[in-house]
Amino acid sequence: MADMAATTEDRRLYARKSSGLVRTIGVFGAMIFGVHCISLSSSGLIPFSWVAGVWPGSSIIGVLTVAMIFCLFHAYTYAVIGATMPRSAADYTLASRVLSAPLAFAASWTLVIFSAMVAGSLIAWIPKTAIPVLFRTMGIIFDNPSYIAFADWSGTSTGIILIGTICAIITFVTMILPTRTILRILEVGFFLGLLAWVILFFQLGTAAPGSFEPAWDKFMGAGSYAARIELAKANGMVINPNVAIMTLAGLIMGFWIFYGYYIPTFFAGEVKQAEKTLISGSWASLISTWAIFVVGALLLQRLVPLEWIAAESYLSNAGIAEANPMPWITFYAAILRPSAILTWIVAIAWVYTLINLAQTYFFYCSRIIFAWSFDRLIPEKVCYIHPTLRSPIVAIAIITVIAEIGIIDAALGGVMGAQLNFVFFAVCTQLVPCLAITLFPFLKPDMFENASAFVRRKIGGIPVITIVGGITLAYQLWMLIASFLFPAVGGRIGVGTLGTLAAFIISGIIVFYIARSYRLNKEGIDINWTFQSIPPV
Repeated sequence: MADMAATTEDRRLYARKSSGLVRTIGVFGAMIFGVHCISLSSSGLIPFSWVAGVWPGSSIIGVLTVAMIFCLFHAYTYAVIGATMPRSAADYTLASRVLSAPLAFAASWTLVIFSAMVAGSLIAWIPKTAIPVLFRTMGIIFDNPSYIAFADWSGTSTGIILIGTICAIITFVTMILPTRTILRILEVGFFLGLLAWVILFFQLGTAAPGSFEPAWDKFMGAGSYAARIELAKANGMVINPNVAIMTLAGLIMGFWIFYGYYIPTFFAGEVKQAEKTLISGSWASLISTWAIFVVGALLLQRLVPLEWIAAESYLSNAGIAEANPMPWITFYAAILRPSAILTWIVAIAWVYTLINLAQTYFFYCSRIIFAWSFDRLIPEKVCYIHPTLRSPIVAIAIITVIAEIGIIDAALGGVMGAQLNFVFFAVCTQLVPCLAITLFPFLKPDMFENASAFVRRKIGGIPVITIVGGITLAYQLWMLIASFLFPAVGGRIGVGTLGTLAAFIISGIIVFYIARSYRLNKEGIDINWTFQSIPPV
């Protein structure tokens, strides 16, 4: 080991002797990152505005619960990855040392490019969907045409680009601050998001049974409530009684809803006590958001039949504009107890937490490309750490530029939003590190035996991570299959999507070999040496 350390330093395999990052994120901080990446705002709308209408007849609570259970296994797998390699981009670092460096880099490269683009589309979602929903709600309830006019303008290309760019700048400025300051910003959003849900629970929970129909008709027109289900059926909605199949198909939708609970693994180099923090933080964020969404579903279904919720969601997904669909739990709650103060609090919390959502993407993407730069696969300047802020400002700037492209693409209705099927790409790129950690005890037995007790756990002589990793891989493979069997889940996986995925993977492999050739010819260093050792802390 001493010889390896000397060789590593002499040949300058890494950009410097230490990462320069500070371990400041504890269990609560990791949980907050996970909650915000799941998002109390955007994911809080999905079960009612999307899941219900895509699979009419399926149980919202059932889909959420089954998905949450499988995500617990996935979270455990990623926690072990981070505990094994408590460094930035732990998944890439592990897979590149255990399986194949070019393949691991290509998968990580693909993940970052599409994540940064998705971060832009999520920012664009604020003026494109969130603001129109919130202001149209206030316009309808308080009979204020100016709110509706602003909602309409916000959803235009100009509104999306202008508001989206402002939000991207805010995200960049806040993400170059010290990690402790970032945590404070996210903590404010966490408690603000909880307050918004408490308000929704109050509005839904204190409404009397039978009060929803007259409240809906008051704001949406007499007879509107009673006509909703038949209108949806007339436009093609079919209630499928096979709940089991729909629940299985809904697993991929559940992963979309809960995506983000495991992201602290991507910045495990800034996590304190990785063995404890990663599993506790990811499970806490997953279970807490599941509980919030399930309580919301229970309170809503106390007032409205599931079939009616499905009909309203279906009308929105089908684009039946003349029906003026409003399948948002925020709207449902607001019409039951109209209050300007409560509605504004929810609106402010929704926008603030949506910016928090973008912040988590910026944070984890920047740490992944930091790790590439630290391994010298891309220019070393990218892993520059500001001496005062202690943040990788160049890496964050790169993510901001890519995100801005995503904002413009979303505003102009570009092809990336359709081709970058979020869950499909995420699952494809995760197969590599998940396979690596599943086989880790057998491919790298010495490293496995020297790992922490959390990583080395066994049941009947079989490593727990091999068992859980196998379950995770099966779950991921099912989600890929479901993407083709049930195209309504997230859009059809066609030639464009597969071509984009292949282009990203191939471009990542090309970049790897270009970097290797450059280092070898210009500096006399074979990058493959880098992947025979573990990066310094």
